[in-house]
Amino acid sequence: SCSSWRGKSATSMRRGGRPQLVGAALALCLLTAVNISISLRYTESHRPTVGSGARDPLLAAGSSALPPLALVDSNQAAVVAVQAATAAALTPRATVWLRIVMPCHSRTTGVNYLRATLAAILLQLPPGDPLRALVDVLVVNTDAHPADNKAYADVRAELAGEPLVRFAQLDSRRYASLKPRNAATVMRRVKASVQQQTIDLAEIFAVADAALPRAELVMAAEDDWLLCPNGLLAILHLVRTASALDPHWIALRCSYGFNGIVLRAADLPSLVEHLAAHFVRRPPDHLVFEWFSGEWHAKQKLPGSANAAGRSYRTYRHNLFYHIGHISTLSQPSNRFTPRCYELLYDWLLPAETFKRDECPASDVWPCTPAPAAPSELAVGLFEPFSRVDFAMGLRDREGHVPAGAPDKARVLELTSRERRAGSAR
Repeated sequence: SCSSWRGKSATSMRRGGRPQLVGAALALCLLTAVNISISLRYTESHRPTVGSGARDPLLAAGSSALPPLALVDSNQAAVVAVQAATAAALTPRATVWLRIVMPCHSRTTGVNYLRATLAAILLQLPPGDPLRALVDVLVVNTDAHPADNKAYADVRAELAGEPLVRFAQLDSRRYASLKPRNAATVMRRVKASVQQQTIDLAEIFAVADAALPRAELVMAAEDDWLLCPNGLLAILHLVRTASALDPHWIALRCSYGFNGIVLRAADLPSLVEHLAAHFVRRPPDHLVFEWFSGEWHAKQKLPGSANAAGRSYRTYRHNLFYHIGHISTLSQPSNRFTPRCYELLYDWLLPAETFKRDECPASDVWPCTPAPAAPSELAVGLFEPFSRVDFAMGLRDREGHVPAGAPDKARVLELTSRERRAGSAR
């Protein structure tokens, strides 16, 4: 291309063209060469290493790939001003608005997922940020001996001076008498390792229930799921929107598995009791669903009212966590599709938990209908009726779901008839 430009430039000169064209052509060629050189060097420096560690970037790069967890705000004057203005309100804190409860266990590979997971959270809570007054993290080690979990010990030492992250050890177990049973003896064939995971979760949330200062809300988060960028702001929005729809909601889901589930701290004793009583029947993420949906209570026709009676659970439209772990207690296939940040929340969930796009096309919280006790003037979305008309007239596709594991296909189709005609015309 550069030679053709030079040829055209020479021709222009012979025909009496302007000399500036030659300079422009040569400058363009020079810039192109520089861009190609920079691109090649960047690609070479960021090319993944082939080997056992290539599949797990953290294992390949090690902890040095991450920035220091102790963040320092460059504008120290602003930090001091904010801290001075809010010292009376923050010290000591009587309650915490949101406590992120994070189980942690050692991996046979030795990879330190915990450090990356906490870094994703702390990057959204820099010094001087107002959310620091509302959020903290409780990491609970499930290994019998703290020294057995090197990732836990290393991160705990690194964050010794960080007030937003606290560490706890499962020493005295409330449910020490509970033991996993042989999978062949239980009707749903839940593996012993999955049963132990459920028992551990019951213990962990019992610890969270007793933690001081008290928390208003608790969110379950696993130690190998990264909080997506601006995830805390999205959770704040989710809680506010769901509270407008139903002031008494019981659970909010914004991710998969036993992860990204926001609960009211006052409900933890009921959840702990349910997990401990039914750990042999189903995996823990199924047990938490039947608890907050009232499904188990209704199926068994139990006396009295379920904890979920008269209270709704809500699902966020977008996934707010990204899974970086490759070893699952549930023996998931290693090549299973991993949902990305802010993708539609429908895969990896029970059908009654997924976001129903056709029911709430203009909302990011499902169900988008208000509870009877909710103030309707705050709960009903302005654009919801118009979006429902779109679906009723067939201007939007009600389909769009594809089987899990096919990320190469479009997962959500929101094409209007006009867009379809334009596509076929091409």
